[in-house]
Amino acid sequence: YSKCFLLTALSSLESSSCQATADPEQRRQGRLFRCEQCDYKTQHSSHFKTHAMIHTGEQPYECHLCPWSFSRSHHLKGHLRTHSGERPYKCDICAKKFTQKINLTEHLRIHSGERPYKCLTCLKSFLRKGDLKEHMRVHTGERPYQCDVCLKSYSSRSTLNAHSQIHTRKHQ
Repeated sequence: YSKCFLLTALSSLESSSCQATADPEQRRQGRLFRCEQCDYKTQHSSHFKTHAMIHTGEQPYECHLCPWSFSRSHHLKGHLRTHSGERPYKCDICAKKFTQKINLTEHLRIHSGERPYKCLTCLKSFLRKGDLKEHMRVHTGERPYQCDVCLKSYSSRSTLNAHSQIHTRKHQ
């Protein structure tokens, strides 16, 4: 996907989606917007546009307290709690508190032992979808994180960050 192609696809969707929104019968028939870069599908053009930001890298929701920005407004809302210290989601088992509901949901799996994300290659299972995605790079060989200094590449951001300390220590 080039950004230009994606924007062209979105503008043609925008003009055609007006009819789908205006006509409830067409909505019931299941007009589907499909992403050509991944297997995402939705009946809502607004959801499709939000999803497309994953591929374009657009992050219009900016934190006014730090340099972070987000593709979704609710991600910014959750992030702002890290600045305010608000942690409204509490574990009933151990009383640990979280800024976002998804973090509590994932935390509860520690207590239940649930590991719902399973690698179909080696059958290892994970608490979080992102952990499975990172693990899959073991099988694919993908190394998307590259060091700006020496150009070595790594399969995870945390491994790159650990490696970067080598360069930081050399310059101190």
